[in-house]
Amino acid sequence: MRNSASDGDPLRGLFFLLVLVAIGAAGLIRLFAWSMVKGLMAGGWSTTQGRVEFGSVVEHRVRYVSYFVATLYYSYSLNNEYYSGNFERAFLRESAADRFVKSMKDQMIFVRSNPNHPEKSAILKQDQPAGWPA
Repeated sequence: MRNSASDGDPLRGLFFLLVLVAIGAAGLIRLFAWSMVKGLMAGGWSTTQGRVEFGSVVEHRVRYVSYFVATLYYSYSLNNEYYSGNFERAFLRESAADRFVKSMKDQMIFVRSNPNHPEKSAILKQDQPAGWPA
């Protein structure tokens, strides 16, 4: 005879897995949502030329779900003042994130900056030359 407590174990395991996947998805959604909001705000900002200085890749793990965030750090100049910013992109594979960072190092990019707060900036895909991998 089966114990009624053990009948729920497969469902409990499935529920646990679904919760973990949802938490991982929430992290990715946060990253994408912020990028979209930043892109909408920056659409009317002025454009200047900048340069990718360096980048990094960080693994984000939620139990059994992993994704990798590549961050590009860039610099730009306005009115003889130097500023910096960063751009993040999520990847499912570390090797893809590493390739992205390596391909962008020392590349010239177009940066949008807030006219009232030039230290606030964004990189928009539509401003970049053909072949931009983001």
